[in-house]
Amino acid sequence: IAASGIVFPIPELGNCRDKNECRAYCSDSGHMQVCIEFAEKHGLMNREEAGHARRFSGRLSSGEGPGGCSGPRDCEAFCSNIENIESCVRFAEEQGFATPHLEEGKKLLTYIEGGGKLPGGCDSKESCERYCSDFRHTEECSEFARRAGITQVREEVIPPGQFQKFLELVKRGETPGGCKSKDECEAYCRTGDHFEECLAFGEKVGFVEREHAERLRKLGGKGPGGCDSPRSCEAYCNEPTHHEECFQFAEEHSLIPQEE
Repeated sequence: IAASGIVFPIPELGNCRDKNECRAYCSDSGHMQVCIEFAEKHGLMNREEAGHARRFSGRLSSGEGPGGCSGPRDCEAFCSNIENIESCVRFAEEQGFATPHLEEGKKLLTYIEGGGKLPGGCDSKESCERYCSDFRHTEECSEFARRAGITQVREEVIPPGQFQKFLELVKRGETPGGCKSKDECEAYCRTGDHFEECLAFGEKVGFVEREHAERLRKLGGKGPGGCDSPRSCEAYCNEPTHHEECFQFAEEHSLIPQEE
């Protein structure tokens, strides 16, 4: 079940079975109108947002997106290139978009126009995320984010409250198994007998509160159906046949308040 109470699969959206499948379905330019209608009908967009989305869709269908892009995927590919940031920001402003992503883009554009450099010489959203996901570059990327006045680069990896403590442990090589990136750490903590080591690290940095850590220890790091990571648990619990099991599991182990 989605956060809005929508039940997967969704017949109106090609029977998509989870958020990722629905996102992929709605990224197809031929499906944009039906996705906008669905979002407005179910309260995922208000009337103003839906109006912006329809105008945006109309311009894309005429090939009038930034760089001539004609669909969400094409536009995302074009705008992920730092060289195209100005035309993409200007297009978004013309369309009347008012989103955190646009504000971040405007700040980044101002930073670049002022001679600012991107961390590690990255030149696209993907290459910058890849560079900054390496914990050895966390301090550099954090300083870049501070100078540019943006927050995403650092906070996607480490919440600000735990950043300094985390950085100290990285410098001392005290991450689980010596992992050097978010992906490496997730892979290490999902395999082998590393549960206690990873949980202790989470407690030390402040990612996991002691009370929650004790609940996880009692569960042995396993969720409904034996899932062992946020990604695998989400995938398992998005299956309609597992909804009741997952709700019951969450209630029994105090993972969500009873009223929710």
